[in-house]
Amino acid sequence: MTPSSVATPPAPEANASGWSRESGQAPPESSAGATLRRAKLGDALLGWACRLSAALIALMLISLIVVLVHSAWPAIRQFGPGFLVSSEWRANEIERPVRDAAGKLILRDGETVMETLPPAFGALPVIWGTAVSSAIALLIAVPISLSAAIFLVRVAPKLKIAGAASFLIEFLAAVPSLAFGVWALFVLAPIFQTYVGPFLYRIFEPIPGLRWMFYESVTVAGRTIERPIPLTGRDLFTGSLILAIMILPIVTSVSRDVLRAVPRTQIEGTLALGATWWQSCIAMLRYGRSGLMGAIMLGLARAAGETMAVTMVIGNNNQISPSPFAPAQTMASVLANEFGEASEGLHRAALLYVALILLTMSLIFNVIARRLVIGRLASVSH
Repeated sequence: MTPSSVATPPAPEANASGWSRESGQAPPESSAGATLRRAKLGDALLGWACRLSAALIALMLISLIVVLVHSAWPAIRQFGPGFLVSSEWRANEIERPVRDAAGKLILRDGETVMETLPPAFGALPVIWGTAVSSAIALLIAVPISLSAAIFLVRVAPKLKIAGAASFLIEFLAAVPSLAFGVWALFVLAPIFQTYVGPFLYRIFEPIPGLRWMFYESVTVAGRTIERPIPLTGRDLFTGSLILAIMILPIVTSVSRDVLRAVPRTQIEGTLALGATWWQSCIAMLRYGRSGLMGAIMLGLARAAGETMAVTMVIGNNNQISPSPFAPAQTMASVLANEFGEASEGLHRAALLYVALILLTMSLIFNVIARRLVIGRLASVSH
């Protein structure tokens, strides 16, 4: 038998897609299609998971607002917008003697006439305390934060300490607010009471027009008298100082990122035109002013919402006083002091009304800050 006569086995049949009956193997195109389908399925699942997460966060915020509005509705219905401008805060009914226009007691049948004052609530003193303490904190913290940001961007890299310096500044953000409060109560307040307060009194009290910083007017028996404000170290100024220390990390960090986004050509251009080093730094601040304003707004939101540290040193007196050395109270501190003991009814509703105002303020501050910071960084990157 010759080799040519040996029968050759028939080749395996294959269809148009390349599938072979004998081999049983799928063609490469089919395997690639399955991989593509699995990838699309994974992308779809991940996309829906991201959408669900975002929706849950929005739902949490909406539910928080709804719960606060529902719980505060008795106070909203009774006081309305006047709650924002009223300075009364009485959790219980009180009786007091009635006095005439001259401040003398009114007697009837030989007995003092009494009047009953119902519970009343107003948020103006705590709004005042929150606004003034936050403003003083910004006045102290912003110059220090901007100087630290310039140092981190322009000086620290040359000294090779940028990483260490940034870590030390941002480490302040990890310190609990209770630790700041304890330190302020047992260290900062006594120092102010013993040294700083008397020093400021000797410097500013003799200056005409600044006497109001150290004296307050009170009404006694229908007469208005002036008395000195005790410099105890637990007042609006001490609370503002501890707030300034606590907002330093966030303002510094965001300001550093904004200044890092300033184009190098902007700095070199000012130097080429003959500007000094300080003038070029001012040009950087001017170029990133929108983002820096966003950093300040974030610091303002942080200061307005701080609770424990401020509660421990601000004095917690529900009053409106122009002096920074008088005790005051913020929206967060009144919630911390009274919510645990507030009875069901108008008192708790009034506190939740305050919480709703604080939440609204914080949301506004954060939205403005995000718009300024993100918008500025996006414009610089383009």
